[in-house]
Order: sequence, then structure tokens, then C-alpha cells
Amino acid sequence: MAAPEKPHDDSSFILEDGSAQLSWLIFADNLVTKGMGGVLPERDGDISGIKNILDLGCGPGGWVLNVAFEYPEVEACGVDISRPMVDYANARAVSQGLTNASFGVMDIRQSLDFADSSFDLINARFLFSSLKPQNWPPLLQECMRLLRPGGVLRLTELERSLTSSPAIEQFWDIYARALYTTGRSFSVDGKHIGIIPQLGRLMHEAGFQHIRNRAHAPDMSAWTPDFEGWRQYTMVIWLLLEPFLIESGATTKEEIERLRQQASTEIWSEGYCGLRLFLTTWGEKP
Repeated sequence: MAAPEKPHDDSSFILEDGSAQLSWLIFADNLVTKGMGGVLPERDGDISGIKNILDLGCGPGGWVLNVAFEYPEVEACGVDISRPMVDYANARAVSQGLTNASFGVMDIRQSLDFADSSFDLINARFLFSSLKPQNWPPLLQECMRLLRPGGVLRLTELERSLTSSPAIEQFWDIYARALYTTGRSFSVDGKHIGIIPQLGRLMHEAGFQHIRNRAHAPDMSAWTPDFEGWRQYTMVIWLLLEPFLIESGATTKEEIERLRQQASTEIWSEGYCGLRLFLTTWGEKP
């Protein structure tokens, strides 16, 4: 049965624009890239034939800037619906002297202002928070148009984390329910995000071939070197998501505050364990 859709602001991203969102995205971008083993870990440094790269929903541009720095022979471009994000990303490119990185304002739910066969690789990470299920097929068809023959579409999405914190698990229950009730979820029951098992099917139906997957499970546990980074990541994202979660009807401000206090205690416990779960799926245009 399809998820009931609750009226909600049709803006692309579920986090509200602002300096807090920008700061968190910059921090999260670097942490996720490190946790996944780099910008293109599945290629093991081999980018032969890759000259032009597009990043969809680029935010403040961290992934594009890292690609441009690591591979100066590549032209890397990012697009995002948010003008402040794009302006910030372009300013970072200038300040870092990365002339091979550029950014533009575009809505990935619409046709993009690039010519056919413009790119060798198109990347996107965590579009589940910007797209509804019905937005995916047209976007993948647009990617097919923009890629040259043999070009690669690369999608990274996530599923709910696994932790030993009852409060954080309850946060995930609320978040999954909010995505479901606002029509942003592939879940059949509102208990998961549901996007990662769908990626291969969506690519196959769009006409991509040689479709492959690579899973990433960075450890967020208390004993790990990156624990503090993931702790901050976790606590800040639940704060930023609060307006969306409340507006969706999935929770109340009082419940969120109670869970936040409980989680802040549990995550500091010596035995705290947690894993983030990401999946990268990629396929080629015939």
C-alpha cells in the first residue's frame, strides 16, 4: 500500500536553509567521504577516461572540491538548488585555487542546463532527502541524456544506522515515519528509508548496464578514532531535522527534547556502539 502523503513544503531539501545547515553539511561531507574511503573508492585511483564530472545536489561543494584537488586533470562541476550553497562553493573553489571546479544553481527535479553527452561521470549522494520516489525515474533519464556513451552514473544512499542507544534508535523510528508520511520514502511500512535496495532497479529501468554495488559501514563506536566526529554529526543532525520531524506529525517538540537528552547521555557511555550504513551503486550508459 502506498504511503499516505501529508502536505509539506515542496522545497527540495528537508533541512531549512541557514548557517547551521551550511556548517553541518561542510562537516558531514568530509566525515562521510573519509568514512567511505575517499571520493571514488571503488575505482582504486583509476579515473582513465574520466574528464568531466557532475555532482548533483552538491550542497557546499565538498565532494567536487575534493575531486578537483585530487584529480587536477578533471573538470568537476556541481549543481544545487540553493543559491547560498552554490555561492559558498564557488568562493571555496576560488580561495583554494581550484580552477577546475565550478558550481551552478539548478533544480535536479527539472531538466538541467547542459548539452547532451556532456559528462563522463555523474555523482550524487543522499538524494533521498531531496527527492520523492516519483522524482527518481525522470532524474535518471536526465542523467542518461547528460552522460556520454560508456559514462557512469554513481549514486550513494543510506539506510538507518545501527546503534546501542535506545534514544537514537527511537530517533530513527521517528525519522523513517516522517519520510513515509510525507511521501519521501521507498519503505513499505515506514520503518526504514528504503532507497538502497531500489537503486539497482531504478538504474536498470533507466537503461543503465553493468550495475554494481559497494557497501560502506563506518564505525561510530566510542572506541574508534572518529567517534567524536560522528557524535557531533549525530547530535547536530537531529537538531536540524527537528522542524521537519514535528511538521510531519511524526513526533512532538517535547518528545524530541526528551530523546535528545537521553541520547546525549547514552552516546557517551563506554560501551556505545554504532555503524553508519551507506551503499554506492553505479552503472554505465550503453
